Amino acid sequence: MSNPQPIASRQSVLLDVARRLSSTQNLVELVDHILQRSREVMDCEVCSILLPDGPSGDLLIRSTLDHINSMEVRVPKGKGIAGDVYATKKVVNIEDALNDPRHFRPAADKSDLITRAMVTIPLLDGERCLGVMQAINPNHGTSFTTPDVEMFETFGSLIAVTLMRLESQKKAILEAENRQQLSLATEIQNSFLPAPQALLGSVAVGTFYEPASEVGGDFYFWHQIDDGKILLGVGDVCGKGLPAALDMARGTTLIASTAHLCVSMSLAEWMKTLNQRLCGVMKAGRFIAINAMLVCPKIRRVWLCCAGLPGAQVFDGAAWKEVAAPGNAPLGISCAARYAEIALPFSTGRQWMLYTDGILEVQNSAGEYFEDAAFGAAMQHTNGGDGFLNHLVEQWRTFASGASYQDDATVLTLTDHSTPPAAQIALTCHPDTLRLVREFIEAWSAYHGLDDEFTGLLVLGCDEVMSNICKYAYCSSSTQRAASCRIVSAPSLVRILIEHFGSGITNEDFQKLVTPPSIDRRIGGLGLHVISEIFDQVDFRREDYGSVIELVKHFR
Repeated sequence: MSNPQPIASRQSVLLDVARRLSSTQNLVELVDHILQRSREVMDCEVCSILLPDGPSGDLLIRSTLDHINSMEVRVPKGKGIAGDVYATKKVVNIEDALNDPRHFRPAADKSDLITRAMVTIPLLDGERCLGVMQAINPNHGTSFTTPDVEMFETFGSLIAVTLMRLESQKKAILEAENRQQLSLATEIQNSFLPAPQALLGSVAVGTFYEPASEVGGDFYFWHQIDDGKILLGVGDVCGKGLPAALDMARGTTLIASTAHLCVSMSLAEWMKTLNQRLCGVMKAGRFIAINAMLVCPKIRRVWLCCAGLPGAQVFDGAAWKEVAAPGNAPLGISCAARYAEIALPFSTGRQWMLYTDGILEVQNSAGEYFEDAAFGAAMQHTNGGDGFLNHLVEQWRTFASGASYQDDATVLTLTDHSTPPAAQIALTCHPDTLRLVREFIEAWSAYHGLDDEFTGLLVLGCDEVMSNICKYAYCSSSTQRAASCRIVSAPSLVRILIEHFGSGITNEDFQKLVTPPSIDRRIGGLGLHVISEIFDQVDFRREDYGSVIELVKHFR
């Protein structure tokens, strides 16, 4: 037994340790310093600190015995005197630890130390135990005294505070690293997305994208391809977080690399091709829902293909309406899946909207879903146009205020800023001015995406009507030969209204002239027969101000 250290000297060591612990930043350095000074504080042969090893609950031993530190010695959870103190959070002071039934001999056998007296203290953070410390074999007697235990507990409280500080610092560093990694992940993910706003000729694209966490599975895309076409849409990968973000990266990359195929194949065929490629790279059970749109401003047509997402919305100038597009399976599930599309005139609406179900499924603090009533209200209280997206997002955020988002949310709007042709023309009825009606109908039909055959029939039918007005409605000496032509479109038909102030005929006159065609080439008979063959409905009527001819032709 060595000469005992005076209590005053041990207290001085304790104060010096307290000063040093306040500046320690590294856990390994801290443990080494604790062990170096703990023997001085306790004036004992050996000191050890035992700290929990992650989820296993085992206690790893680090000691003033170098050969113990050179190997990994651990006390299994709940074993030994250390395990008992760690569990009960109570100090244990034993004069003969070697014969105590709680003594864990495997650890003692590795130390080559004959253990006699031992004091074990918990390192406490309130009700939480951070680890334990042990002092073994005092130099100044056969057992540790009450003042020894009190000094050890004081020492332990300093260690516990320091461990808590380092734990807090480590947590803060880890959180900072995680934020940095998530920020990097967000930056990487955003690199797969195009600009949130774009003006592509006369077509403006606007987007709103809000992931439920730092990274998500929603995305949007738009690509200008050859022949003036624009491929755009929104997507929703199943799941959330990094796995969804990786699938989102796969999806957007494949979309970008295959977009050019839409020059030579239909949107439905492109979706089929994209699906087959995704099936080859995605894990089983993973899929991507996509709502895609192919726009050709040149011929004024738009194609829609919906695969697992809500249908597109279109603003027709009066109200927002859902496009009745065929439903298709999400992508990445089955290579054999087939896809159907719908084709519409681009002029069906001045604005189109695609969105993911995260917009509809957000809940407010009362547990109501946005789709229950608020979505419809938000769609009704707007006239469309450039401010619509901001309006919808504002309504959505207000509804979800104070609630956490359960799903990513994405909206894409497409606004047509092209100048529409006039829907009406007024002219003086004369053979030389009939070309103006032809040009008027051709321009209107081109803007509304009507094909050449349908347009040609409209031009032919209206030309016959105007020719008959010139020849027969106005007498040769008439100087007032005013006429007008107005076109009104609907999703399934075109309605043309021609008005004049000459001598008109009735529906009864029309039927007599066209059934059957006049054999003796009665004046106007064959022209009227052509009109009856081209249009599905023909109505001749007289109004107070003049005569009206209403022509209706349905899309086939």
